[in-house]
Amino acid sequence: IADSFGDVSVVFIDIVGFSQLSRILSPGHLLKMLNAIFGMADASASRFGIEKVKTIGDAYLAVAGGNSSRDKDAVAAIHFACDVIEQVREYASKSGIEVAVRIGIHTGNVVGGVVGAQRLAYDYWGSTMNVASRLEGQARANGIAVSESTYLEAFGQVEFTGPEVIALKGIGERKVYRFVALEDTAPAA
Repeated sequence: IADSFGDVSVVFIDIVGFSQLSRILSPGHLLKMLNAIFGMADASASRFGIEKVKTIGDAYLAVAGGNSSRDKDAVAAIHFACDVIEQVREYASKSGIEVAVRIGIHTGNVVGGVVGAQRLAYDYWGSTMNVASRLEGQARANGIAVSESTYLEAFGQVEFTGPEVIALKGIGERKVYRFVALEDTAPAA
């Protein structure tokens, strides 16, 4: 199976300071926290029609516009990301654990399919995936960094900071925009 998709918004979510948290929390408590955060992300994905692709350690990968997502636009990906951040903030407040996430979103072309002979799962590949991952590293704690293509697709529907030109490792210089005012723009699901 090999499918080509255009204008997919790839969302990379990473837990800030996970290595430090793993030194503070017991293994059982750490797993409980991961399960809670990823469970919140799964519920948000379902609410906003976003496709969860997989978790990779303390990272969560999702797409809008892929094989089984309802919505194909960057705005849905941003609203999903906002919802996850708000839920993680609430979790941190209620649990007393200082936890936050960083989110990167890039919109572009991807290839999807199933490879291998064991533990078969549908996955996505391409430079769009790599750019989204690098953008996540540029986001602030409980913040969202997006590429120029995501910015242009969401322009006028959500608010961003002005562009910063940032060198992304292995990719080169790119314009990066930061999402503004989480509390004002995330819709009620």
